[in-house]
Formats: sequence, structure tokens, C-alpha cells
Amino acid sequence: MICSAKAPQGRKPAARRIRGHRAQSLVEALTGFVILIPLGLAAVDVVAFMSAVDSNEHLAEAAARAAAKAPSQDGAQTIAEDVVKHCTPVWMVQSVMVDDVEYSAGKGVVSVATLMNLKLPIPLPGYTEVSCRASSIEPIVFTPAPN
Repeated sequence: MICSAKAPQGRKPAARRIRGHRAQSLVEALTGFVILIPLGLAAVDVVAFMSAVDSNEHLAEAAARAAAKAPSQDGAQTIAEDVVKHCTPVWMVQSVMVDDVEYSAGKGVVSVATLMNLKLPIPLPGYTEVSCRASSIEPIVFTPAPN
């Protein structure tokens, strides 16, 4: 018995199929990078922003604690601004300021709000600078001596 084998007529040579798979892999890799790189850059911005927000909350709390020792609204404002002035902000912070101080002797609390302007490390379209506001309420601990 004699057997003969012929190559099927519709098949491409092996070299062409390998090149086709390489091109498909290249297209898949480029598509993945187009999606993954912006997501990674946005993640860096989110992490940096969350770090600055946490820093701002701690600063507002420290300013409120210091202002709680003041005898009046003006004293609380001055002390809170002094605390903010002497803080060392994170590298991406453009400015930090006391936004609002409410000294309520009737309620026995002082509220301090701080406003922090940030420049994001990797600017995304429309989000080069971001502001975050934090506030803290502390009980007043200043008590005048009785007459």
C-alpha cells in the first residue's frame, strides 16, 4: 500500500501564522498599556491626595485643640493661625490657611476649619490643582478664675 500526503490547499505557511500571532500580541499589549498607564497615574494622584487630606485633618485638629485654650474669639483665631503658620506641609501643598474659627462660649466648643490647596504630582486634564477643607470641633478648656 502506497500512501501519499499532500498539504491542504487553504492553509498558510507556518512562518506567516507566527508573525500574525506576534502582531496580535503587540496590539493587545499596546491596548493594555493605553488603559493601564492612565489608571496607574491616576492611582498615584489618589494616593497623594489622600495623604494630603489626612495631613489637613490632623492640622485642623491641632489648630482646634490649641484654639480651645484661648479666652475669646480673637484669641482663638490668632492661636489657630499661629499653629497653621508653624506647620510643615507635605511637598505638594501650595498653601494652607485657616478658613473659619467659631468660638462658642455658650456651647463650650471651638470649631476650626482649614483650607489646603494642593498641586497634584501627575496632573490629569482638569485636575492640576485641588482644594480640600477639614474642620474639627474641640471643647473649650480655658476657664477664667473666679472673682
